[in-house]
Amino acid sequence: MIEIKLPVELAEELGLESVRELENHTRLLLAIDLYMSGKISLGRAAELAGLSYDGFWEALRERGLKIRVGPKSLEEARAEYEAAKRFLR
Repeated sequence: MIEIKLPVELAEELGLESVRELENHTRLLLAIDLYMSGKISLGRAAELAGLSYDGFWEALRERGLKIRVGPKSLEEARAEYEAAKRFLR
């Protein structure tokens, strides 16, 4: 776990009412950044964000971001498959 200190005003400006909401928001934004830069798969990004595959997809859509089509490598395809299996259990 990493601890980060942020001004309370940041959470207030975002309309977030608790530390937990700020943590979830930050996790989502970092996961989106990693996914959009091609560093991780959609499944892995959803996992890091603490969302379901569909929930992460919806978060991208709400921000006007498009889903990358298909994995870039066999390793990425396997990672997406494993992440999807975890969510389907």
